[in-house]
Amino acid sequence: MKDNIFLDSNIFLYGFSDIDLKKHEIAKDVLLADDFTISTQVINEVSNNMLKKLGFNELNIMDFVDSCYKRYSIINFSKDIFFSASAIRVKYRYSYWDSMVIASALESNCNILFSEDLHSGQEIEKRLEIVNPFK
Repeated sequence: MKDNIFLDSNIFLYGFSDIDLKKHEIAKDVLLADDFTISTQVINEVSNNMLKKLGFNELNIMDFVDSCYKRYSIINFSKDIFFSASAIRVKYRYSYWDSMVIASALESNCNILFSEDLHSGQEIEKRLEIVNPFK
């Protein structure tokens, strides 16, 4: 079975920043593939950090957004995602935004979520494994 992978924003941010060279190289390797799913939340988080922390300009943001829509499957929030995220917050004790990422990955039928910020190795709802690609 082919893995369906959802990317969290930190994968992109390490790909854009070479402050941590090891993570930068890993992120660049991950991002070479085109068959990922991300949410509009991920696009927003990356865009905001590109502007505020990495010194990118609006043209860079527009190029990033355009590239995402050309290369990846993009999921928008729905009522089901909001309700699922609420249940995830209660059951797994994740933050609001982390729960939205997890719920989006589940809604997209992904079985792997690449993230540095969540509990690597944890299985959510017996359907989604969180994997830290930097470990």
